[in-house]
Amino acid sequence: MASLRRSLTRSAILCSFRPFRHLCIVILLFVGGLLYYHFFLLTTRNHLEDPSYLGVDKCPACYGTSLCEQFGEGHFEFESYSRLRFLDFINVKNVYFGRYLDKHHVILKKLAHNTELASFDKELCLEATQQDTCEVARDIYKTKFSEVLRTEVFNGNQVGGLSDLVRCPSQRLLQKIWNGFKERQSRGFMARDNKMMLMTTLAINPEPIILTIFPKSEGWPFPRYRGACGRFIVQEYIGKDLASYYKADWETRLDIAYQVMKIAEQFTYNEQEFGLYMTDVSFDNFAIDEEGKVFVVDAENIIVVDRRQIKEDAAPMWDQRHQAFHDECQKHPGCLTFSSEILCKRYHSDHNYYAVCHGILGADDDDTIRQPGGLLHDIPSTLNEKEQLETLLLECKKPSKAYGRYEIAAELLKLLAKLSGHETDDQR
Repeated sequence: MASLRRSLTRSAILCSFRPFRHLCIVILLFVGGLLYYHFFLLTTRNHLEDPSYLGVDKCPACYGTSLCEQFGEGHFEFESYSRLRFLDFINVKNVYFGRYLDKHHVILKKLAHNTELASFDKELCLEATQQDTCEVARDIYKTKFSEVLRTEVFNGNQVGGLSDLVRCPSQRLLQKIWNGFKERQSRGFMARDNKMMLMTTLAINPEPIILTIFPKSEGWPFPRYRGACGRFIVQEYIGKDLASYYKADWETRLDIAYQVMKIAEQFTYNEQEFGLYMTDVSFDNFAIDEEGKVFVVDAENIIVVDRRQIKEDAAPMWDQRHQAFHDECQKHPGCLTFSSEILCKRYHSDHNYYAVCHGILGADDDDTIRQPGGLLHDIPSTLNEKEQLETLLLECKKPSKAYGRYEIAAELLKLLAKLSGHETDDQR
């Protein structure tokens, strides 16, 4: 540091002499032009046209290729600060803002941290070649993933435990995943490469599969999935995340709270009889569109349980209600306690209500750092139902009697519907 100061001082003294002033101006113009040129490249070059940047060379150890032609033609571009590559080191989640055809806002995701992607490649290589590095595009066929090449649809032994989506898969769920996977040939045929892409996506992050088998078009609160190219996926941009509404007016927060509870209800009880249990609930995982509708925008950590299969199997204790406890998370802010083994065996569970009450609606100061008090903080003193609402929120977080959350959740949802003006919706 001292030597740098001396060099700068000498340069300043040198430039103060008239004979050297023109030379200094030329040098400064050159350096300034060089910096501007590099900045211009960073902000104008479309990195999304570069197959190596997209990770296409990793395929079929990738998420798919359905959008690669559009990427190559420059239909997708980064926007806002996502255009600046030198900011990638702080974008650890690898989530980017983008545009499609210069008018549609989209979200681009690599679905994992760079370290997680490197770890996936390393484990793949170790299994295939006993080496830390290899040609993953070729050697993925030497791994256990290749077992699906001999089948028309995979089974639980081939994929069970790869991610939360297939923590306890029934054959009905596996068929739904297989049929719903978007990255396949134009006629719907699942080629060898497509099967490897499906296994890769399941292993790294099953979010795009969740978005396709529980689509927005069928009323599920997820963004629309557009497709993939290499190790990037593209999904619809919903809007600002829930954290942006933490200081919104009381009426707005009430409306959002009601919708969050309705999502918990839909994920638990639906006509398809699949339980979608959220194991990572935070303000960052929800977003609100222009019409004020709430969506789940991070679907990585969702355990999907076939409740219909549980009922058909009728194993011991299958119909005994499961209740979630928060005891193990008392000293860990943002934590949720759950047992995937129990969730996979019970037809009834209050887990989703527990998750949103603790993580969103009425979080204690110790539960969250950025949103103390949760979404429903500072309940107006003029609200006639203030005491009732506070009691229900506390009971939803920590019921005072066994299995009390089931009854409390219904009461809380009814009260929120009344306070937010959705009471007629729930009566339909």
